[in-house]
Amino acid sequence: MFIDESGDFGEYSSHSPYYIITMVFHDQSVDISNDIAKLDTELDYRGLHDLCIHTGPIIRKEEIYKDMTLAERRRIFNKMVAFVRQLDICYKSFYIEKKHVNDPVEAAGKLLRK
Repeated sequence: MFIDESGDFGEYSSHSPYYIITMVFHDQSVDISNDIAKLDTELDYRGLHDLCIHTGPIIRKEEIYKDMTLAERRRIFNKMVAFVRQLDICYKSFYIEKKHVNDPVEAAGKLLRK
């Protein structure tokens, strides 16, 4: 199982209205190393070596993506989507809308009840 989060328990703002936790489940006895190698090779062709893809910076044109065109960023995003779709994985996301939460303790409680 792999866990990732998006957002924070901070105050509500229109650019970050949710706090999201996603759990990805992958049977480790199923070898995906060839799939990973293929994705790495395709990213290498674009000059992106040993890249850990985070979609937020791609979408917001941040970090290493700041000088890339929309078409270049879209290609990377689409490669990642295609990679994930071909794998035998499951995922579950839990989220809270921050405008309905008053403090971090309440936020954690809402997530626990999901």
